[in-house]
Amino acid sequence: MNGAALLRYLTLPFTVAPLLLVAIFAVLLQLALHAGLLGLPLLYIVGSCFLKYAFLLLEHTAQGRPGAPVLSMEDVNPFGETRPFLFGLLIATFYGVGRVLGSVLGEGWATAAYVLGMTVLPAVIAIEAVTGSFVEALQPRGVAAMVRRLGPGYLVIMAIAATCGWLAQWIAIDAAHLALLLRIALVMLLWLVLFSTLGGVIHERRFEIGFEPERSPEATKRKQAAALQRERDRFVDQVFAEYRAGSSINAWASIQQRAGQGPCALAEYEWLYPRVAAWANPTLANRVAHELLALLLASQRNGEAVKLVKDRLQADSRFEPATGEQTLRVAQLARDAGDWPLARALIADFEQRFADHPVRGSVALLAEQLHKR
Repeated sequence: MNGAALLRYLTLPFTVAPLLLVAIFAVLLQLALHAGLLGLPLLYIVGSCFLKYAFLLLEHTAQGRPGAPVLSMEDVNPFGETRPFLFGLLIATFYGVGRVLGSVLGEGWATAAYVLGMTVLPAVIAIEAVTGSFVEALQPRGVAAMVRRLGPGYLVIMAIAATCGWLAQWIAIDAAHLALLLRIALVMLLWLVLFSTLGGVIHERRFEIGFEPERSPEATKRKQAAALQRERDRFVDQVFAEYRAGSSINAWASIQQRAGQGPCALAEYEWLYPRVAAWANPTLANRVAHELLALLLASQRNGEAVKLVKDRLQADSRFEPATGEQTLRVAQLARDAGDWPLARALIADFEQRFADHPVRGSVALLAEQLHKR
């Protein structure tokens, strides 16, 4: 993960939607804390909704979606999301095991249990986010594999988790001089930073973990390629309809107009040629090949030019390059490539086609060379 991407994930919770949500929830949590036992229902509802938003933020960044998510009315249901409860139970389990180990074997074992829990928890959350299965996220082999596949990104997550944990502890214990509302809001923002960064690491390491997000450069390219293919199919259908209707002039005019308006005429003729070459009547394919041949030669793509001419001759023995210069050039390239039969075929009737052409001398010299073989 590069620095720009990491900074984007770290600062995502400080955009409008998360900040507004944190401000509202911090006020509600402060009211719930001041209300004592009467505030417990509000405390549960707000806490559950906030944790649900944290998971939404994680999924949002993992999927590569732009901006930050907005908590919808469907997401406010405190009983519609089980992940906060399940992961809370998992954290409580690690804490309980640590307490038991500490009382039986000593505080060193308790510390080891806490460290182990902090180490594997991001991987467990990542597996659940990718697979959607909490049970699968608890498989030790899967957790180890996720840690390995996230690679350096997991070290980044652990560093950020340790930093956020230290800051949250400082805010909760040592920053008593700050207003309670501000302390609640800061701890919530740190929590969102951790989840946003974890989602970002999942997105950045998508190839290594075999995860295909909704939005990514490669997914965008696939969608663009599919849209371009559909548009090209429609154009070919239009040209074919014009050609079958006996309007070859209109069909050719449509092709020329498209090639002229596109960003690269060579690219347009390249994709179009195989499509029209498959048609039974070779006339239109020959015309496309003439344009394509000229552009290939101008671009010094000599091997492709020779291949194109050979392909057209196999499809239609009457095909010939459009000009004397092209005929000589392709024949010379065929000779240089060792395809002497093609070179001979190209210049066999040059005198009849181009009786007074300036390159007749070069053609005669080439014919003499080919005759000696």
